Amino acid sequence: MDVLSALQAAGATVRRVEREHRVHDLQVDAILDLSLGKVRARFAVEEKRRAPYPNELPKLQPIRESLADVGTPMLVVPFVSEPLGTSLTQVGWSWADTTGNFDLRSDHLVLRQRNTGTPPRGKASRLPQGSGSLAIIRALIGFPRGTNGEPGTTALANQVGVSQPRASQVLHRLLELDLVARTPQGRWLPDREALLDRFLSEYRGPGGSERYLYSLDPPNEVAARAAHHAEERTLAVSADVGPDLLLAWRRPSVVILYARQLLLDRLGVVDAQGRHDANVIVRSPSDASVFPTHALVADVGGVEVPLADPTQQVWDLQDLGGADRLEAAGRLREWLLNRP
Repeated sequence: MDVLSALQAAGATVRRVEREHRVHDLQVDAILDLSLGKVRARFAVEEKRRAPYPNELPKLQPIRESLADVGTPMLVVPFVSEPLGTSLTQVGWSWADTTGNFDLRSDHLVLRQRNTGTPPRGKASRLPQGSGSLAIIRALIGFPRGTNGEPGTTALANQVGVSQPRASQVLHRLLELDLVARTPQGRWLPDREALLDRFLSEYRGPGGSERYLYSLDPPNEVAARAAHHAEERTLAVSADVGPDLLLAWRRPSVVILYARQLLLDRLGVVDAQGRHDANVIVRSPSDASVFPTHALVADVGGVEVPLADPTQQVWDLQDLGGADRLEAAGRLREWLLNRP
């Protein structure tokens, strides 16, 4: 209804075809007949509960080809960023989101609107918050795929450093949200993909303070220098360097350093005017769960560089923005969900 209202507010007349449609064993979510002046077009809608990452677009190609037998393929999701909108258009999708952004293209019709470049924030997050709760959520997301033993409450509590009653409280809240299941043995089986998507959409950010800095040296060298001078478990490296060390994707242009304590005069950096010209961002987070409970390290020139929790790296890539970072976020998300 939000999409229909936005199209109508833009001057289009939209009629939803009420009868059910199937094509090539695919249930078409909706058929929309749209008129703009004397121009008419029919759109076949595929609705998703989240926007696809760029690396997932090839998997949607068979759906797009099937929908094309009924009308112009149209993807409807909660929010489409500007880089993703460009990617969707390039591979032949018309699209709309529930915030009022859309780009519809048919034979003789082009109807575009960009209301907002930022995703909407929910009025209240339903996921448990706080470093301890988020650490449990991150641990469940990172739980190895295909393992024989699901985590128990006590094991999770010990892993992330919270009390057993607090861990039980968080897990039962996730159970209410259908994000975990309880096994007959009293263990917890997470829906890791759904939990990750909810985390990324509801996470409020690491909080704390941050400084914007600039270095003439490449960001990976700055990260290695920081790791060399930092005390154990006081540093975690995130985007762009962290994702590149896990899955090489491009030459990093920025590095985010999460630091409990760090002597900046040893990094060879100076203050930047702001985020726009910084290539080093140092954060002292209030959310301690950005530091993974199990060490994750990568080698840079013989220096072991500690990395931020992978869920944080995905979030940071999205927060920094850009089409190639969104592509990297999708690849890192897939790696996280499928790693052994």
